[in-house]
Amino acid sequence: MRILFTLNSSNIGGMEKTVLDLVKGLPGFKKYVICPEGDYFDNFKEFALVTKYSDLKKLDFNYIKIVRKLVKDNKIDIIHANEPKVVFNTLLACLFTPVKLRITHTHTPISMWQVPLFSKIISILMNSTAVNLLGSYEVALTPSIRDQKIKEGILPSKIKIIPNSLDSNFIKEVDFYKTSTEDRDFIKKNINPKLFTFLMLSRFTKEKNQIFLVNVFYEFLKKYPNSELILAGKGSDYTKIKNRVRDLNLESKVKILTQISDRNKINLYKNCDCFVFTTLAEGFGITLLEAMYSCYPVISSNLKVLKEVSNNNVLFFKSNNSKSLFSKMEEAYKIKDSISQLKDNQKFISENYKIERYIDNYLNLYKL
Repeated sequence: MRILFTLNSSNIGGMEKTVLDLVKGLPGFKKYVICPEGDYFDNFKEFALVTKYSDLKKLDFNYIKIVRKLVKDNKIDIIHANEPKVVFNTLLACLFTPVKLRITHTHTPISMWQVPLFSKIISILMNSTAVNLLGSYEVALTPSIRDQKIKEGILPSKIKIIPNSLDSNFIKEVDFYKTSTEDRDFIKKNINPKLFTFLMLSRFTKEKNQIFLVNVFYEFLKKYPNSELILAGKGSDYTKIKNRVRDLNLESKVKILTQISDRNKINLYKNCDCFVFTTLAEGFGITLLEAMYSCYPVISSNLKVLKEVSNNNVLFFKSNNSKSLFSKMEEAYKIKDSISQLKDNQKFISENYKIERYIDNYLNLYKL
């Protein structure tokens, strides 16, 4: 069978990693991808025929033309479109083509986005209409995300729940973690062993709420000056975050890292003292699982989806509440022995988020 994945990013992120896992793991498929160039672009090229397309518009006739030609020339059986703008244009491109199955997936429900209300309403209407009329199935990552999508107008019969997985290579690297000279150089440059290190590794966007974390950390330092914060990722809010760190005169205590390899991501997880996840909107939270498998304690906002994914095995604070986050950071700062909790988290994740189960779920979804 022939399958086309469409997405509007190939940078490091949950949606992009989901597609990469499928492109790598699906057996017996001829795979095609259309996306902009980014961190995972070359990885996609290892396992699929990749077409580069950047600057996608809300209604993009050139994109529709290219996707339509790709579908017809390669006799695509299945399309798997990710995120609303891509979904809308991809479904239009596949009208009156031989495509047999049209899978759509908005990873974080639109109603959870941190955008103006009018824009949110228009996007919800366009997405639910397109999915209901032109799509075969919409993927939801957890039961609460399914419920949210139903509230957005997607028909319950269209929605299939398929949780994400944790990459087996990631698990292997964590389980057999040993530092090389290059690793030690990175750690020495970025982590001060004399300080208590908080880490947040996530896309720099309004939804992830890094500026809120910086503000709380500023107050935390007044009581616990023996601390530092590392923010790792990239995204549209980078300049705003950097400016806020500068305005609070925190350059010596807050590091912002934008070029992080998969290996150095593990170096950060393994050598920080506490992971913090202040996200306001999440479709699944693969970063939370990675942190749970790599380090303890882990602090997270109390989104319903994150409680589902983690089985409540982290320190939850009331979302966007500075006093609540401060309290959990203080609790984490005082934790001494965390090995047993880390082992419990690793066991839970190994049993519930296997890549083999993930691939099998999609193979069942893709059956024609």
